[in-house]
Amino acid sequence: MEQINFEGIDILFKKMAKTPRIALNFFFKIHKKEKLYGINLLLSRLLLQGTKKYNALELSKEFEQNCIDISFKTKQDYIKASLIFLNEDLYKATELFKELILNSTFDDFEKEVLKVKGEIIADLDNPKIKLTDAFVKNIFKNHPYSETHTKILDDINKITKKDIIEAHENLLNCEKNIVVVGDIENKEEFFEYFKKEFLFMKSNVCRDEIEDIFSLKTDENIWLTKNDASQAQIIQGWLVDSFKSNDCAKLAVLNNILGASGLSSRLFVNLRDKQGLAYTVRSQYETFLHSGIFSLYIGTAPINIKKSLQGFKDELKKIAEVAPNERELEGAKENISGRMKYFTQNNAQIASVYGYNHIMGLGLDYNKRFLNEINRVKSNHVSDMANKLLNSPKLTVIIAPEDFKSDSF
Repeated sequence: MEQINFEGIDILFKKMAKTPRIALNFFFKIHKKEKLYGINLLLSRLLLQGTKKYNALELSKEFEQNCIDISFKTKQDYIKASLIFLNEDLYKATELFKELILNSTFDDFEKEVLKVKGEIIADLDNPKIKLTDAFVKNIFKNHPYSETHTKILDDINKITKKDIIEAHENLLNCEKNIVVVGDIENKEEFFEYFKKEFLFMKSNVCRDEIEDIFSLKTDENIWLTKNDASQAQIIQGWLVDSFKSNDCAKLAVLNNILGASGLSSRLFVNLRDKQGLAYTVRSQYETFLHSGIFSLYIGTAPINIKKSLQGFKDELKKIAEVAPNERELEGAKENISGRMKYFTQNNAQIASVYGYNHIMGLGLDYNKRFLNEINRVKSNHVSDMANKLLNSPKLTVIIAPEDFKSDSF
């Protein structure tokens, strides 16, 4: 991956010869707390709902007729626009994106608010989504990362079109990058085009107003009653350091051994296969710019809630007391390495990964450095991380029938 800077415009470029489609990503870093939850989500959706030149239907036809796939993704730390198109449509795709980002009218604001509300209400009928919503909202309590479906529902009717326009201006005024991966014949000519036509993508360093949050104060238990549920949903998790921490690689290996490696993971083997507790069981490790989450999830019969929670504790305790053997450790490292390679196979994946690493300040060599850190992880490091979790405050959220509440915690 090559990094070029034209008059403050950060462009990442990788030539992939003989590939028929180009991946073009635009990353915009989020620096400010939202005035109201849901503003950035609405902004990213409204960017596809009409401009000064095209209404929403005309925009859709333009993208469809030119075989241009476009999507916007809103995450905790950034907004990303992704475009994939045939090589010969490079300039058409970039002109359409420029129209979206500079000339969106946001005229369908009220209609989009109604659509978002309807989708959220429908999503919250799903017990897993409701469970995750409660978990994220409470583990990041009073932090910008606590934005969830229910938080957005609370605020969405207070959002105005003016709020969307202000958020759009903030996005264009701070850090951003352009990522191009594909078979471009004359890159110098293309970069000159960006320098001339995309000055709005100049990257400006802005003060980050979002604080770090790495730990809970005390254990917390939350019960959500769903009396018609035949299955109990349980999630238990800890706040951990962000990807800037030296613990990141160690936690990644622990996650793989504990519950992220599918059929061979300890949670799957011991809680599902041997004890028959789980329909589904896994661990998950997520990192963000200002925090991270390590969590355990299980879907089980309501009568097994207490036994499942004890199972979580037992599996962590086993790793804390007896370090994984070399075979298990090396298997986890190989699994992580394989997954990282799998997710950088095509142009779209490469553009997404490198654009994310760059906008987060990790550097273009981050994947290589992270794999080196993974290879340096020792068995005792994994035990240390398990012990650290066992001795840190955790949040447990359960959704199940009311009859099982008194015997669960």
